[in-house]
Amino acid sequence: MLSVSRHALTLFIAILIWLFSSLASADVPWLSAETMRSDAARIGRLLYRASSAERDAAIDARLARLHGTWEAGLKAAYKDTAEPVTTALEALDTAARAGDVEETARVREILWTRLLHGAQRQAFSALERGDTSASDEWLNIREYARASGDTAAELAMAELLAGRLEASEALPIVRRELLGIHAAELRLSLARATQDAEVQHYVQLAGELGRAEGLMTILRESLEDKLGVEVMRRLDADLATAREARTAAAIAPVRAALTDYAPVALSDAERLRRARLLRRFLDLVGIEYQDGVRNGEISIPMEYHEAVLFRSRAAMIFGDLRPGMTEIAPDAAERLATLLNEMDRHITAKDEPQQIQALIREALELIDQVFGSETAQGGYELAVETLPAVLDEMLLMARSGDWKEAEMKRLEAYSWFDPDIEQRLIPRAPGQALRLEARFWEGSVALPGLAGIIAAEGPIDALVDQVAAIEEGLIDARKRIETPLSTLGALVQSGGIILREGLEAVLILAALMGALRAEGVPSSAWRRPVVSGVVLAIAGSFALWFAARQLITISTLQREMLEGATALVAAAVLIWVTQNLLSRAQGGHFERLRSTLRQSSLSATGIFALAFFVVFREGFETVLFYEALLVDAPSGAVLAGLALGGAGALLIGWLVFGLGLRLPLKSFFRITGVLLAVLSVMLVGAGVRGLQTAALLPATPVDWFPDWEWLQLWIGLFPVAEALAAQGAVIAFYLLNLLLGRRAGAT
Repeated sequence: MLSVSRHALTLFIAILIWLFSSLASADVPWLSAETMRSDAARIGRLLYRASSAERDAAIDARLARLHGTWEAGLKAAYKDTAEPVTTALEALDTAARAGDVEETARVREILWTRLLHGAQRQAFSALERGDTSASDEWLNIREYARASGDTAAELAMAELLAGRLEASEALPIVRRELLGIHAAELRLSLARATQDAEVQHYVQLAGELGRAEGLMTILRESLEDKLGVEVMRRLDADLATAREARTAAAIAPVRAALTDYAPVALSDAERLRRARLLRRFLDLVGIEYQDGVRNGEISIPMEYHEAVLFRSRAAMIFGDLRPGMTEIAPDAAERLATLLNEMDRHITAKDEPQQIQALIREALELIDQVFGSETAQGGYELAVETLPAVLDEMLLMARSGDWKEAEMKRLEAYSWFDPDIEQRLIPRAPGQALRLEARFWEGSVALPGLAGIIAAEGPIDALVDQVAAIEEGLIDARKRIETPLSTLGALVQSGGIILREGLEAVLILAALMGALRAEGVPSSAWRRPVVSGVVLAIAGSFALWFAARQLITISTLQREMLEGATALVAAAVLIWVTQNLLSRAQGGHFERLRSTLRQSSLSATGIFALAFFVVFREGFETVLFYEALLVDAPSGAVLAGLALGGAGALLIGWLVFGLGLRLPLKSFFRITGVLLAVLSVMLVGAGVRGLQTAALLPATPVDWFPDWEWLQLWIGLFPVAEALAAQGAVIAFYLLNLLLGRRAGAT
């Protein structure tokens, strides 16, 4: 009786929710369509739970909302395209109530593709009659290209709404793009279905085959025109066989029949753009895989999964390029298809990275041979073009409830942001670069970052808001990057880089050398290890930069990990030195410090290590900053700024160093100790932050600490709980050490 009452109450609440939501969105078809997609995905996830009255009640509630959303205006809006959607909805209802997980997954995808198909037909009809606002609303119910930026369809609609393009001109542009997207999605679904069949993930397999079935319905007219009616009949039969057999071998004939299918011919510019994307994704496969697998085992799961993701994207883009490539270089097209399949096999088997790298090198050579050396170009321009679409895909994945895939898309988006955009932005607007980077990760308390929202699986509204904020920030970043620098601007920015990045190291070394010199320790005891450490660190920074460009590949996360780790090592050495200066330069322990310095207990090795790590920590990143700045800035002004900024940092260091000759020794040790303590706290904050950005440590934003750019850039204080806690622990260590030293000195 209680379960029946609870069941009825759940249904009643669902009906109320539906009434309010339908009233709010009846005149906005895309909101209702997204609601239906989300509810259908939720039903699929509920079926994974053990059977219970509560689960069945929740499924009933979602089904009631699905039917309500459809009947409350959306069905009428679809007009003559409503019947296929109604049929799919009834099939979903039957499968879900029967607890058939696989069939639910299949018809759920069919339902969505029928919503897409009906919306597309309504959009085209609105364009044909010149109703631009209606067509724009209907085109919100669509899939987006997975590897493009501002698409031709979106630009055409923008021009249409602005009155600069006729509806008759926009229609073929929109139609061509949607056909291309559906064809790419069809190939991707079949590729994923093959992978699911190989590992016997039958629920996912059913969903992908259902999606393929729905996409073939959307593309039927084009498929019959390009392949012929008879081939299309065989495709239908082969797909039905694949559903029954649930094997990769059964799916193979369907994929083979679509190998050379292209609904529209690509323009020369579009072909080059996609060839560049193909090359970029193959590069990323090599970068991520070599770090993700060791000795046949996954060593870093995230890197391995990114390699899988990027190979999948490469295969999808190759599917778009293959028909045209076959016409001009059939042998190369066939070989490239073989290479992509071999990569997939080796990645699945977790073979050694060298095997993957050999395949990638051959594939890149083929791409350059067929499409020209221009494909090797890209970088910033390609990232700007691609990143917004990747964020849109991430939203689509999240809305469908696929949070795992949404996280993969977030990582893909970040791999475009850094280094291609962030490294160009930092020399010009470091504060803005920090803000944008944080948005990809923890964000702030007021607006959580993408990583946090996806990890918590929502809310969707927060994800939408953060994506909008990122896209707005990217527009401003693009303006800054693409605005030509004046001579004065280049000089100021160049000087700011070396002053900001070098001042910390100069202060640490000047304070240490000042303390040694003030005590009378001969310069021969510390000059060589300091000079050796600095020279080796600078040489190492350039060597690592050269290696990263020519010999090896360093991913974004690896670079962040390197910077964070070296900062923490430098902080550890500095804390050891500083605690001596702070705790022993008082009471009876002051004489012990003097004896320590005279006897060179601060060994040459320790001095060398400190000099090396504090310089190397900033060196590699500084080289990257100057490389980015020199792309479009006057080289003479950049070099002048480097000289002036470096001179400024050295002048400040010389002033600190000179204090050792003018102040009483005990006072100087205290001042130096406090300065080094502050710098060590900065290093700890920067180190923890680097490891957080490398996804090795969690990051929790706080609202009780100011989110000021200058604090982050110059003091290393971030409004993140873990970094602040580590810095607080260092401060507590100093205070405790100081207190114990005073007590010991008083006895």
